[in-house]
Amino acid sequence: MSEFDFKSIRRELPEQLLQKSFIWIWNADKVPPHIGISVEKEYFSLTYRKSEHLLTASMLKKAKRSMVPLVLVEIPKQVILFDLEGVFSKYQRAIDGITCLHPIRESMNLDRRVYQLSDLLVYLESKKLISGVNGLNLPEGYKGIPDYSMEDILKRISQLNKDK
Repeated sequence: MSEFDFKSIRRELPEQLLQKSFIWIWNADKVPPHIGISVEKEYFSLTYRKSEHLLTASMLKKAKRSMVPLVLVEIPKQVILFDLEGVFSKYQRAIDGITCLHPIRESMNLDRRVYQLSDLLVYLESKKLISGVNGLNLPEGYKGIPDYSMEDILKRISQLNKDK
């Protein structure tokens, strides 16, 4: 099981969003959340339907319009070692064993000990690579990523694939 509490969350949009890099945590209060990554104006995500390469501005509009609980974790661009478009193009969609974390982990050249979002956040925090945390549409009292297991992730991917 794995969870992560943020030290502090600014409940506003980050300044200069389109000029920085972020880990996007969608449905941040749900089990499991979904993650994507953006570098400046480009957003990437692996969903149960497809690998996405979209505009950061359009994803921000989607979050605002849909009132989705969203956490944006600012990271230095230098932590992304490989071309996001190239890495994400290797993946068709999230399926059993391939989660939304896989291409993000690969783009940062992280080893397989980073299994879940909380592992990634612990790693980034331990290396002092979290520049700031912003939240949008978060419920009152929200502090961090809820406790969940890899089984929860795989079950959710499987369910989404069945429903499509």
